[in-house]
Formats: sequence, structure tokens, C-alpha cells
Amino acid sequence: MKKMIVATLFTVLLMSGGASLMAAEFTVYVVRHGEKAVAESNPPLNEKGQERARALAKLMAKVELQAVYSTPYRRTEQTVAPLAQAKGLNIQSYRAGEAEQLVRQLREQGENALVVGHSNTVPGLVRSLGGSSEELTEQHYGDLFVLHFRDDNVHQIRLMLPPY
Repeated sequence: MKKMIVATLFTVLLMSGGASLMAAEFTVYVVRHGEKAVAESNPPLNEKGQERARALAKLMAKVELQAVYSTPYRRTEQTVAPLAQAKGLNIQSYRAGEAEQLVRQLREQGENALVVGHSNTVPGLVRSLGGSSEELTEQHYGDLFVLHFRDDNVHQIRLMLPPY
């Protein structure tokens, strides 16, 4: 009888609070766009940047993502396009100057999401999400910041995307 009561209470607890417990765990991936071509304004990715975009898509092929965010520039959109296409996701646009709004949205939605930014925005995004990052130089490409949220804790790892 006690086992049945405990099982029933456990089931009720899961049904009543399970959704909120599960919503409290999610991962945000933050990456800088791949290497860009030499151009005056809004450059596309160069060959190495395209290679890095394909490497990102391959690395994250089995990762469950609900959203992909990019600033409205060719190089950022091209960085996430192979992955978004493979996952059947639309690339959602955000403005680099409105990163705090994006951070609030990511935390409120609690979804697994990939955000691509720039050398001058990625460190701030990572820090605003509760992680750590030094400033990135103009020549700094390939870092993938993985920020895993569970309840009120943030755990971070940093990966390097090929080509090295």
C-alpha cells in the first residue's frame, strides 16, 4: 500500500511540476561567424569560413535545436545556413545592438538555441548569459561556447571548430 501511495504521489508530482522542471534545463550555443571575404560592406564568407560553417553543421548534426539566431549580415547568416537547413529551422534575425533583449528571450524561452554573432558581440553575449569569455580579436575564429542551463546554474564549455 505504501508503495502505491508513493508511486501515486510521485506521478502527481511529475505531472504537476514536471513541465517546469524540464523547462529549466536547456543549452545555448554561441559562435562567431566564419572567416569573411575581403569586401567593403556586408562581406560573405570566404572558402575557409564556408568550410567552418560546414564543420559547425556536422558537429551539431545530432544536437537537438529549437532555434537559430543570426544578425542580418551575409557572413553570420551563411555561417548558420547549413545547420539551419539540415535541421529544417528558419534563421531568426536579431540586431547586434539588442543583444540584451535576445538574452532575456533565450532565458525566458528555455530552448536549445544557436546564436551567431561577431568578434565584438560574442564575448558580451556569453557573459550576459552567465558564462565567461575574453575579448575576441578580428583574427579570432572557430570558438563555440556551449552554455548549459540547469535550474539557476550555468555550466560552460568551449570548443574549437575546424579548420584549425
